[in-house]
Amino acid sequence: MNTLLATLLSGSGTQFEYTYSLAAEVGAVAQADADWDIASNWQANTTGLRLGYQLNDNLDILGSVHWGTQGNGSNYGYYYYEDYDDSHNSSMSGYEIQVSETLIHLGPKMSWNINSWLAPYATAQGLVIHNRLQMSDSASFDEDSKTLIDDSGLAFGATGALGLEIRTRPIAKKAQLFFYGETGASAATAINFALQSAGADEGDINIGDLRYGGSYFRVGAGTKF
Repeated sequence: MNTLLATLLSGSGTQFEYTYSLAAEVGAVAQADADWDIASNWQANTTGLRLGYQLNDNLDILGSVHWGTQGNGSNYGYYYYEDYDDSHNSSMSGYEIQVSETLIHLGPKMSWNINSWLAPYATAQGLVIHNRLQMSDSASFDEDSKTLIDDSGLAFGATGALGLEIRTRPIAKKAQLFFYGETGASAATAINFALQSAGADEGDINIGDLRYGGSYFRVGAGTKF
């Protein structure tokens, strides 16, 4: 096993020349807001793709998009009556809440190439977040619900992180596998939600906001080519 690992990581001592990189990754931007507890009992990681473009041996431009869905709700109560051999809806009511997340990062990455297979790096990236909030009194979010809230919002921010990249030996001088992990911090504006055209003179009614901010991390694997 040690011999195999050494073979994968060994190289000629020079950096692999590539133009693009593509990786699949998982991670999270902390949800620094107690109101998130309404939407989810705990924060779930998002998953996504990262595309890189090399400007020189030490500098890349990175762009990534992540998706995630978090939800919460109460169970809908049902009573079972043996005499009728049927199920009847009880007087208990329920609710469903779902937040669909899209997070987009874009910015430079500066690498320190210690050798051909190990490179610490730093990155600072702009952040755009789009969330869709759905709230309903039924198990589905559709027009049949007596109460339905469906609204979207944007937030803008930035992320700074330090990471470590491990690269394997190039494959036929055309591609190179790599693995990485990074951690840092993010800050973003609040995402505001409203009841559309529900107020006087068909104005919007604000129903609250959700915030991101605090710790950030990503881990991923991909290829340079």
